[in-house]
Amino acid sequence: MTLKGINFKSLLVAGFVAGWMMYFVDHWFGGLFGSMFGMFPGTSNWGWMVKHEIESIIFAIPFAWPFVYNKLPGAGWLKGLIYGFLWWLILLLILGWIAGALGAKPFQQMAPASFAIFLTDIILHLVYGFFLGVLYVPEKAQATT
Repeated sequence: MTLKGINFKSLLVAGFVAGWMMYFVDHWFGGLFGSMFGMFPGTSNWGWMVKHEIESIIFAIPFAWPFVYNKLPGAGWLKGLIYGFLWWLILLLILGWIAGALGAKPFQQMAPASFAIFLTDIILHLVYGFFLGVLYVPEKAQATT
């Protein structure tokens, strides 16, 4: 099923898996590196996991939009890494600083975050973008297979 050039079947799979891998890497590295990772509550809070997976799919829509997808350079994995970095940057700038400055408590807590949390967040968004880019098959590429 496609709409405005977006392959929604591929988008659903890619967004879901990318969101799950973001959680998995955080959980796995949390066991290895301790406080640097382990930001997600994980499967102990299924409501949170469902919300995260839905957001992962919704936030993948701009990536799959041909206007954005075709402007990103390189192969799918590189497009995904760039998108993950840009998404992290947008979240940091808009949500972290502006919402925190306006009094949103969760984002005020991000402001004095340590470098480890900062680094963890960027790594996890790069993981999300990588898997999104590897797994998403644009409409034109699917038609040729």
